[in-house]
Amino acid sequence: MLVPIKRGPPIQLCALISIGFLVSILVGCGSGAAVSVSTPPTSTPSTAKPKFAYTGNQGASLSGYSVDPSTGSLTPLTGFPLALGISPQYVTHDPQNRFLIVSDISADMLHVFAINATTGALSEVSPSPYNTMIESENVVVDPSGTHVYLYRTGSSTTYPGVSGNQIVAFNLSSTGELSPVQGSPFPVGVPGAAFDSAFGMVIDARGKYLYLKDSNHLYTFGIDATTGGVSVLQTQAAQQFGGISVDPGGLYLYVASQTLLQSYSIDPASGLLSLAKSTPAAQGAYTIALSLDGTHAYTVGGNILVSYALSNGVFTAVGGPYIGAYGQQIVVDPSGSYAYVPQTCSYCPGSPYNIVYEFSIAKTGALTPLATPTVASGVTPWSFTVTSQ
Repeated sequence: MLVPIKRGPPIQLCALISIGFLVSILVGCGSGAAVSVSTPPTSTPSTAKPKFAYTGNQGASLSGYSVDPSTGSLTPLTGFPLALGISPQYVTHDPQNRFLIVSDISADMLHVFAINATTGALSEVSPSPYNTMIESENVVVDPSGTHVYLYRTGSSTTYPGVSGNQIVAFNLSSTGELSPVQGSPFPVGVPGAAFDSAFGMVIDARGKYLYLKDSNHLYTFGIDATTGGVSVLQTQAAQQFGGISVDPGGLYLYVASQTLLQSYSIDPASGLLSLAKSTPAAQGAYTIALSLDGTHAYTVGGNILVSYALSNGVFTAVGGPYIGAYGQQIVVDPSGSYAYVPQTCSYCPGSPYNIVYEFSIAKTGALTPLATPTVASGVTPWSFTVTSQ
């Protein structure tokens, strides 16, 4: 279980960096619940418009922006960057746009902020922050907005009984308070295995399955519709490193790596994965994102952003690659019209950093920089999330 922490002054950035944090900089870690037979959902054009956006910055802050729905341009919000913790690099929000969830990998903390629907300002929801005891990494919210899933790893001399690679599951109340799901935390991999960072964690559109990729394995978990607990359905070897993304139509899970882009068919009745297609990555890939209709994909490898058309699990590069955008995450906005890449690399010669790249998405799937192609962020932005109106 996690321990709520009384809030105090912001923790200052320090020289102590966790093992998982170092790994993330260098390269960017049973029985199933019963499920009913059903067909995958069919994706429909989005009528949503973007409203606010936030980055989690490794340099102890959050950045906040308003999003112009007609151009996709980001404008910094008043009061940002907002000082926070040590390395609050993972951010997400619930589908109802009520809360920003922030995972601080170096402070071992999980924060919940209420989002002001008018101004985009953030206010921490008591009893947040929560002490995760060991490194807190990827965090996702289920499609219903009622459960939060956090991947944590490592060990701590302060909490000698807490260690390993685990998914911590929470109930998310309508007021933003987190409470542990029965049976949480849930182990990932073999107990006692080496500590491993997660390179991607996603939930399918039906909220039935959670997929997680660490440095060498791909896991399928069933989500209990009643309790929100998870149970391992499948474990298989995977390409080293690289992120994952799930098809909005529920047909495929896509896995990026330094050499391959792989498409795994999803059994709609069981959620189990089977490798369907492998495509050589045009430039290697650390991360992957999909268009809202699942017909296009976007990857970053090194400092090269590549757009692909997707057809029956096969990737075909479209348009020219964009050179200079080094990022650990690509995000498509709720309207499906714009894409954003936080420039993570703060040590790349000749490249700007502490910025977010802004792109428009053509009908062909190709990306074009906006008239103002970048906006300033906090120090070393890592992840990005966009709310809707």
